[in-house]
Amino acid sequence: MKHRADDADLLVIIVLSGAITLGILPFVVIRFIASDWPVFFLDVFALVINLAMFLYVLITRRTTLARWGISALCVSVMTVTIYLKGAENIFWVYPALTSLFFLLRPVYAVISSSLFLISSTIMLWPQLTALTLAQFLVTSSSTLMFCFAFSYRMRQQKDELNNLATHDALTGVANRRALEETLLSIIERITRHPSQRASLLMIDLDKFKSINDAHGHATGDALLVHFANTVRQRLRASDGIYRYGGEEFVVIAENTSLDEAAILAESLRVAVQENMLLEGIELTISVGVAEYIAGESSYRWLERADMALYRAKETGRNVCFTG
Repeated sequence: MKHRADDADLLVIIVLSGAITLGILPFVVIRFIASDWPVFFLDVFALVINLAMFLYVLITRRTTLARWGISALCVSVMTVTIYLKGAENIFWVYPALTSLFFLLRPVYAVISSSLFLISSTIMLWPQLTALTLAQFLVTSSSTLMFCFAFSYRMRQQKDELNNLATHDALTGVANRRALEETLLSIIERITRHPSQRASLLMIDLDKFKSINDAHGHATGDALLVHFANTVRQRLRASDGIYRYGGEEFVVIAENTSLDEAAILAESLRVAVQENMLLEGIELTISVGVAEYIAGESSYRWLERADMALYRAKETGRNVCFTG
């Protein structure tokens, strides 16, 4: 499934594609005036493709295709330009190398830029003195390594921040923000493919406040972690568990009907009851189950599961209800 890019990612692609388009435009005019037709048509081709990528990202807010398209364009156009014009275009190698690390993951950028450097070196070899060639290889390789180190570190920091933003620090499961994004994604998918199904389980830890008050917050935190691990071990790879707030959790079961979700809920209820963390502390859960109904919002879907959970708690807890 394709996902829309975040604002920072989108801005990078729009700025790069827009800057490349504006940067090529004067050279199109210069090549035309000079009647340098091979490079003129090459620049026009690059201009049109970059402009198309710019408009595509601006309208669809999707960046994956644009990343690979602009990267391939940078490498191919620069390779052909060096082949046609030789060493006079050697300085364009450096911005081309740098742009690859903004567009692609570090490992893909290293592979692409290394192949680009090898092909450029082979073409420039007969045209440069030994000293100039050595300078080119050292400076271009250094640029590549510096870009890789910077890109790798930035990617690592981005992943860490994303993990902090979408996961609960205590239990390690996804948080409410991630839940909302997942629900919208599922609804979008089911809207496109009505035959698919999905159900969610709203889970509340019974009398958790009393356990917290009687045994302390450290024990309460340990119970939450133990509960999350118990549930996570019994879910499929396609399912997910999210901390909704306090002692409430949500499980999303994709491609699962209401009856199948009810069976899952009961199995989780039994598993939690039978897997006590500490002697003398009995942890049970109440579960509300709801299958997605075409046309409803994510809030309505959650509300129906919450109403089923309320009925489960009203009947004495440690039970599952469908809504």
